[in-house]
Amino acid sequence: MNKIKLKRSILISLILIILISGGVWQLSRLPVPLFPDDYSTVVVDESGEYLRIFLNSKDQWIFPPVEEGIPKKLKVSVINFEDKRFFNHIGIDFLAVARAVVQDLKAWSKVSGASTITMQVARLTRAKERTISNKLIEIIQALKIENTYSKEEILRLYLTHAPYGGNIIGYKAASLRYFGKEPDQLTWGQASLLAVLPNSPGLITPTRGRERLKQKRDGLLDKLKARGIIDDMTCRLAKAEEIPNREVPFNLAAPHLTRSLKNKLNQDLIKTTINKKMQIQVNYLVKNYMEKMKQKGVNNSAVLIADTRTGQVKTYIGSNDYFDQQHSGKIDGVQIKRSSGSILKPFLYALAMDEGLIIPESKIEDIPVSYGAYSPYNANHRFKGVVTAREALINSLNAPAVSLLDDYGVTEFYNFLTEAGVSTLFRDAKGYGLPLILGGAEVKMWDMVALYRGLGNYGRFSGLHVLAKGKNGELKQLISKGSAYLTLNIIDDLKRPGLEYFWRDYSSKWRIAWKTGTSYGNRDAWAVGVSPEWTIAVWIGNFDGQENEEISGLNAAAPLFFSVFNALPKNYYQDFFAEPEGDLKKIKVSTKTGYRIRDKIINEGLGNLTDALVSKSAQPLIYSPYEKLIYTNRAGTYEVCSLCWDRDDLAKSLKLVYPPQVVAYLKERGNEVYTTLPHKQDCPSVSNGNPIEFIYPQQDSIISIPRGADGKYQKVNFKVAHTGKNSKLFWYLDQEYLGSTTGKHQKLLLPEHGKHTLHVVDNEGHHQEISFYIKINN
Repeated sequence: MNKIKLKRSILISLILIILISGGVWQLSRLPVPLFPDDYSTVVVDESGEYLRIFLNSKDQWIFPPVEEGIPKKLKVSVINFEDKRFFNHIGIDFLAVARAVVQDLKAWSKVSGASTITMQVARLTRAKERTISNKLIEIIQALKIENTYSKEEILRLYLTHAPYGGNIIGYKAASLRYFGKEPDQLTWGQASLLAVLPNSPGLITPTRGRERLKQKRDGLLDKLKARGIIDDMTCRLAKAEEIPNREVPFNLAAPHLTRSLKNKLNQDLIKTTINKKMQIQVNYLVKNYMEKMKQKGVNNSAVLIADTRTGQVKTYIGSNDYFDQQHSGKIDGVQIKRSSGSILKPFLYALAMDEGLIIPESKIEDIPVSYGAYSPYNANHRFKGVVTAREALINSLNAPAVSLLDDYGVTEFYNFLTEAGVSTLFRDAKGYGLPLILGGAEVKMWDMVALYRGLGNYGRFSGLHVLAKGKNGELKQLISKGSAYLTLNIIDDLKRPGLEYFWRDYSSKWRIAWKTGTSYGNRDAWAVGVSPEWTIAVWIGNFDGQENEEISGLNAAAPLFFSVFNALPKNYYQDFFAEPEGDLKKIKVSTKTGYRIRDKIINEGLGNLTDALVSKSAQPLIYSPYEKLIYTNRAGTYEVCSLCWDRDDLAKSLKLVYPPQVVAYLKERGNEVYTTLPHKQDCPSVSNGNPIEFIYPQQDSIISIPRGADGKYQKVNFKVAHTGKNSKLFWYLDQEYLGSTTGKHQKLLLPEHGKHTLHVVDNEGHHQEISFYIKINN
């Protein structure tokens, strides 16, 4: 019976031992993952320099673990302070446990815990009270950790997650926050201080209890000296080092970009293409420049710089002051939508070259034209009659650009913009219409840099990227290499602001193809340009859309643009774009108009020709719309044709025959123009066309009448062109005779509110009539 009871007791004991062991084993299960994935998001530049470090969800500074060697000084200091037999035990240091038991029994209190680094890793995985049962769990967990991880991995886990006072977790955050340096740059004194900090992080930090902290650090240094790890001089110098009394703040570079990347990407470490040195340098230039602009009521700016060859973004400045709450400094000016002003014009001219509509030397009309209710004007409200395409683009003339867009096609230009990467067009082409080329659409700086980079890459468009492993979009050849090159050479010649006006006189001159833009109402000022190395965009304005006369592309954005461009590194072996091989050819064009002349005229020896470059892949250049063969009698008193000429009294010449509106403006500027001669009166053919054209207004115009400074409504200057010399016109408004004009045909009128008809007739019976609408503004 006793044997049976004994066996039963043994069995019950074994069962209890198994149950208890199983319970302890279950309680000591390691969490998976060992530590929660809750680290600071770290954003770095192309070289690994910190741009911004974010707090984790618990408002702690804790760097994500990285596969890198632990600095020797820190490693030696931690092991000698915490666990000198770390590399020799299995997670439990039995000698340390025995010593701790003896010390605790002698003192009748807890003196030493005998925790190894591995046991401390176990404790860090989950907060536990200091009890015997929890100690047992830590021991078992330590055994499991030793069985799972290498010694180097365990040490890294400890150093990455150990508390270093306040909200600082991990050796890397501690090194940067207390000393402002990477862990591999620590001195022996600094490494020793970090080694002792986790021992009592809540009681001893560099900002309080500094004497006790110094005693512990110095004690460790003495231990290192006694063990022959450091010499006496090193020990004394390390002890002389000051204990830090404050935390070193992290630098903040590219705050708008880093915030955006953190919100978009679920990554602990985000590597970008930003060049931190360049970012800081350009940011300094922007801040200094905007201090002056703020005195003029202009408060916001943005700058974006990309590598032209790779599309990598190197500088990203969303605003001149991220912390300026009064002026909405946290708005990202690189990504917000603003009116484009004139910065889209170069692309239209390049596309028009590909279509064969123009070359840089082509003459295009510079006159006011009404397209229904839309009447574009040049910025200075002046017109020259005709200008070369080069001159029109350099001077950013509005009337020629709108006329060119009308010829090229709004839909075709709209399609190019969307295909090239402009992401902000939310209407269809018809919804934007002709104003699209003058700022009628809102664009992002990001897209504009991508657009100009595409022009700088000889018409190949592929976007930008800012992540180190990012890619540009699909490469698309949307403009021919030759037309892109010709356009770049035009906008390289724009007049620069201030002292930059004389840039060609300097030996250190650097070329860049660039363009300014100013939105309607002076709300947005742009300067965007591209060199073989850099593509740069500058925007100046107010985020709230406030108008200001100081906001203009040339006066506000361009000075900062060139300040930035001049500060960037340059390639001394390539100051500008090389001529593309195999995509340019020479053609013969008229020296007077820059268009092709028909072979018939050339064969008769009447055209003056010169060489011009065009893209080989462009459509054939159109024939001159202005140069015409004129047949007259020898005296040159009237024109004749095949139905009325006398071959014995016949003269033939090639003349520039411009439309009446163009003739009127050329005459105003004192230019000699061909004056149409009357046709031979007894000719049976139809008369040679109507010599009258309305300059302003045009058919179906809507004219708003403002009040002048004196409070009275201003009169409208009605203008009519006539190709005849000393012509006389008779004017009628709504069939009421207004009088006549001779030579120069203008009348100041103030019609009533509503629809009207204006009729003019010359003394030979030619006449023209238009309808328009007057809107009286109250």
